[in-house]
Amino acid sequence: MKKILTTIILIIFLSACARPPITKPEDALAPVSWWNAATLNDDMAFKDIAAAARQSLEYYKKIPQETVFYFGQDKATALDMTVTLQNFLLIAENDTLTFEQKLDQIRKNFVLYRSVGSNGAGKVLFTGYYEPMLSCRLAADAAFRYPLYRRPSDIIEIDLTLFGTGFPKNKLIGRLDDKKVVPYYTREEINRKNALAGDNLEILWCSDLIDIYVLQVQGSGKVDLGNGNVVSVLYDGQNGWQYKSIGKYLIDTGAMTKENMSMQAIREYLRGHSDKLADVLDQNPSYVFFRLDSGPSLGNIGVPLTPGRSIATDSKLLPKGALGFMVSQKPVIENGAIKAWTPFTRFVMNQDTGGAIKGPGRADLFWGPGQEAELSAGNMQHEGELYFLMRKK
Repeated sequence: MKKILTTIILIIFLSACARPPITKPEDALAPVSWWNAATLNDDMAFKDIAAAARQSLEYYKKIPQETVFYFGQDKATALDMTVTLQNFLLIAENDTLTFEQKLDQIRKNFVLYRSVGSNGAGKVLFTGYYEPMLSCRLAADAAFRYPLYRRPSDIIEIDLTLFGTGFPKNKLIGRLDDKKVVPYYTREEINRKNALAGDNLEILWCSDLIDIYVLQVQGSGKVDLGNGNVVSVLYDGQNGWQYKSIGKYLIDTGAMTKENMSMQAIREYLRGHSDKLADVLDQNPSYVFFRLDSGPSLGNIGVPLTPGRSIATDSKLLPKGALGFMVSQKPVIENGAIKAWTPFTRFVMNQDTGGAIKGPGRADLFWGPGQEAELSAGNMQHEGELYFLMRKK
């Protein structure tokens, strides 16, 4: 009886201590002194951070200057964000300063905010994404038979904030069916039941269903058309269904272990179990649509992403385009394989978001194109800390 009572008390205690999910930007960041933060550093010695910062400046130019961004309980306007980045560039690009002097100037001229993370104490899980390369054609044939779809015209987006504040979400995505709004087609309905066939939505035909899935997870990529031409395929909307990880599904069903989980491992499993391919992919009902472009991959603020410098976070909680620095681990690659992981600290720009990036305890680092980028992004899954900087006023 005593054991049962102890168990009940423990359950009640744990329930009381469980943190409710962060849903407001005012609760996502907390001010912190430089003394209590991780040691400031930049493992890339400021390489490419100025180019990434200028992309965010382009974003701030395009929006009203009075637009408000939240740094926890503190607010900043788009003008404040612009001045912050301009002040940062004056330091980062000053060739008369040594590396250490630049860091010292940044500590003196900027205030710091730390993501509360998933535990309220700053724990952030960092993963990675990259720019994949697919092989596709403009017309279907026996080898290129999997369609890449543009955004359907019958998708309806409903802004629920127009109807009050008592909804768990701010937006619904669906379609009309006999004057009723119903959920849009799931991945299974699109892939297996050909829900979009005959609507002339195919922009390309690709050779590998797994490659298409990876492209949808990454959000954008490049396509080799086989005639010497390479084009970009960029994110152009989603079907409204919540993203669900097939990696988690494979772990939960015992098909793979958590220790061996990576994008490469998922690819190998699916290629070795082609009979289960459709069933596994269907576990994620979310489906992404694309558009053709000749430019680089863009983040959710509409600017090109910078490899190693751009990150994706929950755009509802953390300030878009903002300057930050991350503390995590990066791979040591030798002969095309990861030999070890080593700690690093790096300035980053918050320029993207993702379906799997929810809450202040998640962030995704953009690694760019190429095999090393794919290897690094596919295996990155390490905890760390995430900070944001704002100029002193």
